Amino acid sequence: MSRTLVWMLHCLWCVAVPNVVLAVTPPNIVVILADDLGCCDMALYDGWVKTPRIEQMAEEGIVFTDFHTNSSVCSPTRAAFLTGRYQQRVGIVDVIVGSREPESGILPSIPTLPRVFKDGGYATALFGKWHCGYQDQYNPIHHGFDEFVGFLNGATDYHNHGDWRVGLERQNLPGYSTRIITDRSIDFMKRNKNHPFFLYVSHAAVHNPYQTIEDTPNNRVTGENPNQINDKNRGKYKRMLQDLDTSVGQILDTLHELDLAENTFVLFFSDNGAVGMSPKEFRRFRGGKFSHYEGGHRVPAIAWWPGKIKAGGRSDNLIVGFDLFPTLTDIAGLSRANPQNLDGVSFKKHLLEQADFPDRDIFFGYEPKLGTAMRRGNWKMIVKEDMVQLFDLQLDPEEITNVADRHPEVTRSMQQAIDRFKTNVTPGS
Repeated sequence: MSRTLVWMLHCLWCVAVPNVVLAVTPPNIVVILADDLGCCDMALYDGWVKTPRIEQMAEEGIVFTDFHTNSSVCSPTRAAFLTGRYQQRVGIVDVIVGSREPESGILPSIPTLPRVFKDGGYATALFGKWHCGYQDQYNPIHHGFDEFVGFLNGATDYHNHGDWRVGLERQNLPGYSTRIITDRSIDFMKRNKNHPFFLYVSHAAVHNPYQTIEDTPNNRVTGENPNQINDKNRGKYKRMLQDLDTSVGQILDTLHELDLAENTFVLFFSDNGAVGMSPKEFRRFRGGKFSHYEGGHRVPAIAWWPGKIKAGGRSDNLIVGFDLFPTLTDIAGLSRANPQNLDGVSFKKHLLEQADFPDRDIFFGYEPKLGTAMRRGNWKMIVKEDMVQLFDLQLDPEEITNVADRHPEVTRSMQQAIDRFKTNVTPGS
């Protein structure tokens, strides 16, 4: 069955079935993912770098203050987002280290978000970072993406792209990573302006190496470490974030120019917490990347959909990366095609109608390195071997005071929930 016929049948279904909010033209979906960007990096979250286009996006949409990734590192976060399930179920709990882990990745047999969109008649594309399997068998092309231009591993030189792929083919693309990803995304939207599309814009920025557009191989200083956290690289990091901000603005501008803005849902977020580039006075949360503390997995997130999302909104609800799978398919009218075993929950009504979002236990497992963390309302627990920490985030958002001994019933109940999670949420479950 052709893609066009699938789309036409989808449109007819939307018209025929009562109580369907999104009728004849299915909405486009754009997900913009930053890399290693923490809440405290951006002025929007009381941080140190102004990002005027992302701030404008927030003014026209909704800002999330308690949005979390499923992990504090890249690969597990992306696996959870793409499958709508805990990353432990697909066996990705740590960073996939490129060719050194040939058997690590999301198997093509596992249902994914882009596959649902492709089967639903959408054009699908990923531009940028994948990091869910380095070998060809895990390539995004095998997971429902019609187009893929980017890199399979966790980081890339911003100017040398000898390991990039165009589909399954290795190609060395000229240019600066942020610009390449942006330009390819804009071109994809223009080519599909008359067809519904799902676009995953997965930036390298602001992950190391800290290289600006001027840091071409010919301009680099011998002996400098582009991965170190220091004052010089802090300036480069700021420039990289500002370039990322410009990219977000260009994508939103293109949607307006194509007259697609009011029929396109855009979500911007980061794949894990900060790496420590922010000056100390701006670090409001304990920990960062590779940490179970809030600084590791609480991330910036903004949703934008002119005419559908109330402008200037704010959500303080606990929402997690794997919630995007059911939410985005719900928005597109494709949720009937979802796998039956998703862990994520749709927050569409919370977005569009300001409806309450249900409380639930959320787990951040990173065994054995970090142990397991858990959120239950304002309670936060971290368990590693014999160490048990309990924090009341309402009173202690910086996670300074362990109150496990003061609340034995809460401690016992949450420990039991963590034990059940570790027993039941396993590869293949």
